[in-house]
Amino acid sequence: MESNSTIFFVNTLFASTYGLTVAVGLPLNSFSLWVFCKRLKLQTAPVIYLTNLAISDLLFILSLPFRIHYFITTQWLFGNFICTLSETIFSVNFYTSTLFITLISIDRYLAIVHPFQSNFLRSPKVAGVACAVVWFIIILMSFPIAFQYHQKDQINSTICYEGYPAETWKSAVKLILLITMLVFAMPFVIIIICFFAVVRVMFRIRKEDQTFKRYKIVPLFLLNIGVFTVCFLPFNVTLVLYGLYKIGHFSMKGMYLLHAITVCLASISSCVDPIIYHLTSMAFKIDAMKKEKVTVNPMDLIKTGTQANKESIVLDTTQSKTSWPNDICNSPM
Repeated sequence: MESNSTIFFVNTLFASTYGLTVAVGLPLNSFSLWVFCKRLKLQTAPVIYLTNLAISDLLFILSLPFRIHYFITTQWLFGNFICTLSETIFSVNFYTSTLFITLISIDRYLAIVHPFQSNFLRSPKVAGVACAVVWFIIILMSFPIAFQYHQKDQINSTICYEGYPAETWKSAVKLILLITMLVFAMPFVIIIICFFAVVRVMFRIRKEDQTFKRYKIVPLFLLNIGVFTVCFLPFNVTLVLYGLYKIGHFSMKGMYLLHAITVCLASISSCVDPIIYHLTSMAFKIDAMKKEKVTVNPMDLIKTGTQANKESIVLDTTQSKTSWPNDICNSPM
């Protein structure tokens, strides 16, 4: 049993964090989704990935008002179905986000390191299939999670999101370990591998070539790695430890508080994603206004291998992920 002061602090932390996430994330993700669907019309693979990421974030944000009300009042009033649905959406978002960010990183890696060989893999059709597979896998995994969540009636109160017995945690820990390995650890490793592959290509290009510097290729990967490191890594590690703590494998003072803090860190990723899109696009606005069409002489390609086409490929591909309407709409990718 946690002390009343700890419970009060955690409830306040949850309500404040979720309220801030809704206030910031709802308009930004709504605007992002409008741009991707109406202005860009899902014409490129990066836009399709970003659209699905925005949808995932919006679903997550729309589930938060129920949690805000609950942690403020400490009383669940919305019935068993809403309890199950909101908690399932809340949990699912953490894993759809990691997979869509991973797909974005893989797309950037292919566009830069294997620009010609990967044309088919970077097509909108393949991107759509990849997103459908992500949703299918995560929804399939969510069924055993959903069955664990339901409202619980106590004396003079009804609770949700908490109060699960040790038996429930025993069946959940194995699933948590599996999901953590498949949907967090492996994607994290993939992103890091893609990052170093892109860096290696960058150093192969002439020092005077300003393409990577100008179009911020490396920072795009660093931002994705940063979201994983700050938002998802503490959450996943602590969730495994918290599960082991709940079934009595070890005792650690402050475990409940630590788990609550990392849940809040994971939650703010939904409002960080559109901020990353916007901040990254700012670096392109001046270049977009001044840019000229890049042409490649076939003879140059024969003489120099990949050197002559790197700038045109990077110009093409980076704009699709990082720029807003003026940039992405002009991208032929």
